[in-house]
Amino acid sequence: MPASALSLPELLALFNLGYSDYLVALQLDEPTFAEHLACHDVDLDCSMVLADPAPGAFALVARRGATGWVAGVGTAPQQRRRGLGQRVLSAALQAAAQRGCAIVDLEVIDANHAAIALYRTLGFATVRDVLVWSLPATGQPPPASRTAAVPEAQAWITAHRRDPDPWQRTPATAEAIRAHGGELRALLIEADGEPTAAVVWREAPAQVTVLQVAATDETAATQALLAAARGQRAVRLTNVQADDPASLALRGLGAHVVARQHEMRIGLEAGADAG
Repeated sequence: MPASALSLPELLALFNLGYSDYLVALQLDEPTFAEHLACHDVDLDCSMVLADPAPGAFALVARRGATGWVAGVGTAPQQRRRGLGQRVLSAALQAAAQRGCAIVDLEVIDANHAAIALYRTLGFATVRDVLVWSLPATGQPPPASRTAAVPEAQAWITAHRRDPDPWQRTPATAEAIRAHGGELRALLIEADGEPTAAVVWREAPAQVTVLQVAATDETAATQALLAAARGQRAVRLTNVQADDPASLALRGLGAHVVARQHEMRIGLEAGADAG
């Protein structure tokens, strides 16, 4: 049945149950889960659950025009190895196709062999490999930078980024975060009066979460990330390719890889049964 048939607390309980023994810690509270749904444009009528009579499985799918994104798939531990994950994701993909989605993307940790096998069975293929980075606060004085309006920084990033942003870091996600009440900050690194890097981030007391970043080279990316963190905050950057200047900068700064992920994609035909 559609995920919209459940209340938010019921859907969150099923989500947390499905991720209760995940490879990385993932247990959300209600405000964080509500923001996940809203800021990533999760379509609860398109998303599907098996939760009757007992919590079984879920597949959350987000939609933006003809593009979709799997925002979470899980099965209750006691219900696994019964094909429920395949059933519920197939139903969600079919619903996405009927609503006009031509492609659907997802990310999966490279060590999650069971999930990868499921996605390949359904027709997903790997598009690229990406990394999730975490850098502790360096304590270094921040380099010179210029505070920028978010749209100004986004425009420079769009013109200079090397690879498409993942769903969680697109301009659409950034705008949804702002619409949901989240505050975003941005800055530019300049040399001889010309921008060499730009970064947009969300700030918490102990961490900056980078939404968008682009740079002409590793040095400029290093300056941008250090300027955003101001030496006092950790930095987290999700789903970036290993050869991206931001990845090279983080590696050089001593950041560690939290997860290695495959970005996978499936093409859909309108009205087709993905299963």
